[in-house]
Amino acid sequence: MSDNWKDDLLIINERLDKLEEKLEESHGEFSQQSGKSLGRDIGILYGIILALLFIIIMLKFHII
Repeated sequence: MSDNWKDDLLIINERLDKLEEKLEESHGEFSQQSGKSLGRDIGILYGIILALLFIIIMLKFHII
């Protein structure tokens, strides 16, 4: 009877390990997508700020 319990526990542990691995992969992919999105948004903001500074400098020196 004890061997049956051991086998059942091994099967349950294997299933839990597979589920944990899938969960970690999903979380990793979600974090990666969030990071890419955040990086893109920050890059856009930096571009806008630099363009505005460039325009302000050009206006100050009466180039525009």
